[in-house]
Amino acid sequence: MTTMAAVILPASMAVAGPAHAPCSATHDVSSCDADRDTIPDTVERVVSGSPTGATGREDSDGDGIPDWTEVMACGTIRCASPTADSAGDGIPDFARILTCGSSTCYTDNADTNSNGVPRWASVVICGTTACATGHEDYDADGVSDAVELAACVKPSADLASTGQQLAIGLLIALSIALVLTGVMLSRKRGLFRAALESSAAL
Repeated sequence: MTTMAAVILPASMAVAGPAHAPCSATHDVSSCDADRDTIPDTVERVVSGSPTGATGREDSDGDGIPDWTEVMACGTIRCASPTADSAGDGIPDFARILTCGSSTCYTDNADTNSNGVPRWASVVICGTTACATGHEDYDADGVSDAVELAACVKPSADLASTGQQLAIGLLIALSIALVLTGVMLSRKRGLFRAALESSAAL
């Protein structure tokens, strides 16, 4: 199974906010966003050392998941994996964690903002459950990221039986090939021995 990971950019990256303003003392610190780039200041401090220094494009471990998304999902800039899929259905664990709170929780195809993009796919595309519009096309191939992600999701029962059937088929084919090779080699050895005995008798 292949699990796709898109590079996630903050939802409002293209929208410039006003000059950096400090978060008021009455705000919840975890929701403060002085530069209004949708990356909380506390997360930007982990990523760049400054509450306004992260660009949203940082990816220290080169896994396709931006550092800010990894910090939101599991606390550090190198903790999420684009291929980790505890439920085995093609939805990456980090998207589940950001969508419903754990790597094995049920996340359906609910659409938070009625744009046709499931909450989990929106998290993979742009970092929150409601930021994707359905028009994002990161690799510019003409197919929306939401459609590409949906194509990666398979029911876990189908994946398990397909993999098991393939493995059994390969083992049977290899066994038959080994037996046939052994039979052919023993016949050739018998023919070779007979040819040597007949040439020695002459």
